[in-house]
Amino acid sequence: MQEIQELFEKLKGNKPLDFLSQFIAPHLVGDEWADIRKAILLMLATQGDKAQRMRLHTLLWGGAGLGKSEVMLWIQENLGGVLVNAEHTSKVGLVGNASANTKGLLADYDGQIVLLDEVDKMSVKDQSGLLQAMEEGAYTIVKGRVRNRYNAEVRVLASANDIRKISKPLMDRFDFIFQVKTMPREKRVNGIETIVKNFFGEEGITGVNILKEYLKWIKDYEPYIEESDVAIVVNMLKKYILLTKTAIDGISYRNLELSVLRIAHTMAKLEKSSITAKHIEEAIVFKDRMLRKRVGEIEK
Repeated sequence: MQEIQELFEKLKGNKPLDFLSQFIAPHLVGDEWADIRKAILLMLATQGDKAQRMRLHTLLWGGAGLGKSEVMLWIQENLGGVLVNAEHTSKVGLVGNASANTKGLLADYDGQIVLLDEVDKMSVKDQSGLLQAMEEGAYTIVKGRVRNRYNAEVRVLASANDIRKISKPLMDRFDFIFQVKTMPREKRVNGIETIVKNFFGEEGITGVNILKEYLKWIKDYEPYIEESDVAIVVNMLKKYILLTKTAIDGISYRNLELSVLRIAHTMAKLEKSSITAKHIEEAIVFKDRMLRKRVGEIEK
């Protein structure tokens, strides 16, 4: 395929994560979107679970009109994401009802990207309907003697205005949490050319096609790790946990150690390579950078 061949030429000397992420919602401008695009690309590249969860989930939060819904609409239009208005969705709507033999929309969207808008407007009880599917890629509903289990390997991109209204267990399921902010006017001016070109032109069409084809190309690839590298990875994670100055004491191993491993796994998948110490290091740096920003924003 010509586009993929051209892509490989462009990729020479560039990492797929850096190069391909620029094609995601290119009309959105601002410094924070560089890392957000990378997180979304990693989420898009995680398809299917093996022995344990490999899928990644992302949460964007901040005030209205900053691009959270825009990126969701872009993914819906270009990559087949399923947009769900969380405010009008209940736990029963998400996971179904055993006695009524309904399976819920999470099972309906098995294998897809679920774009959950305004998740903070759901009650804590309704938010709990997401937990098992996000963690296990399946869920079980029980009513009396009726017990039904459904596959629901969803990858969730959610938005919120106020993360204080999101339960801690649900927050813990998101590998990436970003605050989207208003840009200073100087930086806003620098993004005008990008906005205009993407509004009137077809700047993004080729990029989207390349991104789609690349994701198809890596879909069935399963990264592995050499046995000799396992001890190195263990030591790298130990060193990070002991030496980082980031406030990680309140962060679970699910959201830190396991998240780092999932990120490294997906970075290797993007490169169609084995998992190496380099991927672990890059995953630690990326996760730590996000956590530092998150802790700083919460403390303000």
